[in-house]
Amino acid sequence: MKHPMRWLKLLLTFSFLFSLTSCFEKLPMTTVHSVTKWGSEINELYLLTTVIVTLVFFAVAIPFCYAIWKFRAREGDTRMPKQIHGNHKLEILWTLIPVVLLVFIFIPTVELILKGYEEPPKDTMKIEAIAHQWWWEFKYPDLGITTANEMWVPEDQHVSITLKSADVIHSFWIPRWGGKVDNLPGEEKMISYVTPTVEDPVGGDYYQGHCVELCGLSHARMRFQAVVLTKDRFNSWAKTAMNPPAVTTALEKKGQELFMSKTCFTCHTIEGTAAKGLVGPDLTNLGNRKMLAAGTLPNDGKGMHQWLRDSVDSKPPYQNVKPGSLMVFGEGFELTDEDIKALSAYLLNSTAKTY
Repeated sequence: MKHPMRWLKLLLTFSFLFSLTSCFEKLPMTTVHSVTKWGSEINELYLLTTVIVTLVFFAVAIPFCYAIWKFRAREGDTRMPKQIHGNHKLEILWTLIPVVLLVFIFIPTVELILKGYEEPPKDTMKIEAIAHQWWWEFKYPDLGITTANEMWVPEDQHVSITLKSADVIHSFWIPRWGGKVDNLPGEEKMISYVTPTVEDPVGGDYYQGHCVELCGLSHARMRFQAVVLTKDRFNSWAKTAMNPPAVTTALEKKGQELFMSKTCFTCHTIEGTAAKGLVGPDLTNLGNRKMLAAGTLPNDGKGMHQWLRDSVDSKPPYQNVKPGSLMVFGEGFELTDEDIKALSAYLLNSTAKTY
């Protein structure tokens, strides 16, 4: 074998690239390793397209480079190259080849698109995903449940998601599930999945979603999570989701009183209480969520303190956590650090539910 070191370097390069793609498998925004059937079919279509495009590239590049080398001008050569004014057979061939290749791409593409319009099975779970500036609202019309910024689903379940917008154009996307559809104001779109099998039956699997349509100041901070549970755990979650907060300590009681007296209840809903607001995210199950402010802050005491303090002290467009957020209190509104501590205890501890 000629040049063994050259072949070895080439082999090592391909091995490195292959291992690099496998490293992307667990990244939250990867589209290479899909966990749904539809996402896998999209990747297979991309692979087919990539193979065809690669073959076309080499089919053109290799003869082109050979022609440059073979017919290059030599020193002292003053002859005029032979002029060719066209070849009808070759022109027809170069027209037919792209047409055939496009047909090979067109047919599976249309088949894949039409699958999204197939009639869903009778046991399909229906969810409404309503996009707001800049958070996500998820409603389960058959269960009477509303959540915010976390979409909880059972494993191996056909799910039909109706996409809506409360204001401007947004776009729904879970990279590892595949598919990307716009949320249009005044219109309804739909996207369907068969949810993946759970890898972590205890804690559930979390898949990051994102708005991918530029929708304003905090577009980059408009995230959500799709949470996949085993069917038994999802049923338990659905049964306990509507339970009222379990206020057990004096600090939580103070936080509840503050929540009801500081006008929080006019924007937010907490099932089982008098809080029935329709403007902000539903906080019924807030204690079980991992993130605050649509994936911007961790859902813990420190994150809650930062979020509330930023909303009280900042005025648009000078907010630090989420510029342009509607959660800004009016002048004269005050929250002491003790008030925030009490509100945090109420919102994080008493709304955390066992399921």
